[in-house]
Amino acid sequence: MSFRHTKYFFVSLLVFLPGILLSESVIPLQSQISGKAIWQDVLVLEDKDQSLPVASITNGSNDSRFQKIASPNLGFSKSTFWVRLQVKNPTEDLVRWNLVFDFPLLDEIQIYGDQLPKTMIRTLGDNHPFSERNLDYRNPVFPLESSPGSISIYYLRIQSESTIPLTLTIWTSKEFYDHLNKEQMIFGLFYGILFVMVAYNFFIYIFTYEKSYLFYLFFISSIFFFHLVNNGFAFQYLWSSWVFWGNYSLPFFICLSCITGIFFTDNYLNLKKHLPRISKLMWFWVGVLVIFSIVTFFLNYRIAMVTSIFLTVPTALILVYSGTYTYLLGVRTARYFLISWAFFLLGVLLYSLKSLGVLSDNHITRWTIQIGTALQTILLSLGLADRINFLTRSLRENIRELSQAKLKIEESEKRFREIFQGSDEVILMMNENFEIINANRALSKHMGFRLDDLRGKKITEFLYTGRDQSSDYNVMYVNDKLTDLKMTGSIINFKTEFGQKYVKEPKEMYCRLQYIDFDETREVLATMSSQFEDTIIQLIESEKIELSMNNYLRNAELVSQKITSQLAKYLSTIEQTEVRSSVREIIINAVEHGNLNISFDEKSKALIEGNYLEFLQKRQEDPRYNQKRVKIEYSFTREYVAYRISDEGRGFDHKKHMEKSLEQMNEAHIQHGRGILMTKSVFDRIEYNDRGNQVSLIKFLNKN
Repeated sequence: MSFRHTKYFFVSLLVFLPGILLSESVIPLQSQISGKAIWQDVLVLEDKDQSLPVASITNGSNDSRFQKIASPNLGFSKSTFWVRLQVKNPTEDLVRWNLVFDFPLLDEIQIYGDQLPKTMIRTLGDNHPFSERNLDYRNPVFPLESSPGSISIYYLRIQSESTIPLTLTIWTSKEFYDHLNKEQMIFGLFYGILFVMVAYNFFIYIFTYEKSYLFYLFFISSIFFFHLVNNGFAFQYLWSSWVFWGNYSLPFFICLSCITGIFFTDNYLNLKKHLPRISKLMWFWVGVLVIFSIVTFFLNYRIAMVTSIFLTVPTALILVYSGTYTYLLGVRTARYFLISWAFFLLGVLLYSLKSLGVLSDNHITRWTIQIGTALQTILLSLGLADRINFLTRSLRENIRELSQAKLKIEESEKRFREIFQGSDEVILMMNENFEIINANRALSKHMGFRLDDLRGKKITEFLYTGRDQSSDYNVMYVNDKLTDLKMTGSIINFKTEFGQKYVKEPKEMYCRLQYIDFDETREVLATMSSQFEDTIIQLIESEKIELSMNNYLRNAELVSQKITSQLAKYLSTIEQTEVRSSVREIIINAVEHGNLNISFDEKSKALIEGNYLEFLQKRQEDPRYNQKRVKIEYSFTREYVAYRISDEGRGFDHKKHMEKSLEQMNEAHIQHGRGILMTKSVFDRIEYNDRGNQVSLIKFLNKN
């Protein structure tokens, strides 16, 4: 071969070799074809901006824009894809064959060609009602005919917001219907398993009321509907005319499956006990999924679908982590959980990667979810059955333990009743409104009342009330104590007089109040015992004490009790209570209005707003006031008792308050100054210094 011929050969090779390699393959027909995949034999043209007219594509010329593809999965794309296939019938018979697009979620596919049957519907997809199809089949099917020795060229126009796998197959009519029968058997077996498991778990839940079965029932049901949508059966049988719902039901059921899977996992593994933080994270993630499952209907389908697939990834990670961690903790139920969910999540992962275009579309990746779901359903059912057996054994052990615990509780209750009823002290149980709900037998012994006499009444309703007005101080004093208990929550001790049922005389009792917290309620426990006189007090003839007190109000009660305890042998109980209450009020005034410089208006405002304790604490901690002291001088003889109470405040206009009567204050609804009036009515002499920060009180004991 000469150099000239050699040069001509290589030039021709460079010119015609690309055309030879990228040339369209002619698909030969046979009398029997069973699902022949033809994606390698077709040419594809991508119309990115959807601007190419149909005529320019289907004019029959050899368009160089058509190219072969390396993978049948075109992924998610906004482009319109044109597919060109050339079919030849080398036989001597007429061949009837079906061009099947084996993907039920395709939005729209159109076919163009010169030899199309006139009665055939040429536009298919789930953007059109299911009734507008050539065959009652879940996938788009074009029934075609090829004459003996003919060569036909067909064009497919494909547009979809979902992933686009180019799963084109050819079936002759008889083989296609045989395939349908086999496919229906396989799907019938798969959905039959799911339906049986749904019914089985439903009846188990009805008989046991075990929440794990209920959550598992919801999960299987959501998976069941997901597969119906994904395989095209939901659009075929359930909502064949609801195009919008037919499209958006898939991302919705993906989210719903994640939600019900989280509910089941949280309950089945008891994550609130073993992994409380993960349990809280799950509930947060459920909120995200619920929001997206609603928002998905307002999004572009492609965005909704891609987002729902990506949301399965963190869901899978949370579930796998929970199962692994609880398994390492030795939780029995985690074994079946890990194995079953490993199969299922592997199927979901492979299917997700296929949908995103990472993996090719084939018979394995197309059926991974069905295989994983079947294995997961069976294994989790075994796990739930094992859990029931374990719970049954645990229940038997718990019954034995409960029987023993019941005996101990009965013994404890009997011992409690003996202590409660046998106590010589009066024991009252009250609600938070200080209404009596229970009492022991000592109530009848000391006061003559039975429980039915006082049930539902407040403790202040059976305080002693005499005919004179001074007995009202007893009620005021006890109400102050009840208020202290409410505000501080601390144990309160005091002494007061109660009425008796049959003897119309006061009964002096030492009282102790405290809160008792139960699981859902709070009650008040009151214990009351009779007063026993201190014999040393009876021996004291005179006493003189000087005290210096800080600005804590609790000390006012202690000091007032201390410097009035010797009056019992000279004064009646009511008179002694009046003296103690008056001294206590004067000391409190010295602290609040004297040392802490709290005005009447400031105190009233804080009490109305309910923050007086906080307001008082700030004043007590204020450097301007925290070093000030109340000085108390006390002198007691057989003839009189005298008190001098001084503070370091600025004083006040005592004359204005000394001139008012109790009736005038009641008419004017004035709350401040009542302590001064009470003191004025109790003591024989009351004198203030000019400044008003010191008061002297004298009460004569032997007025005869």
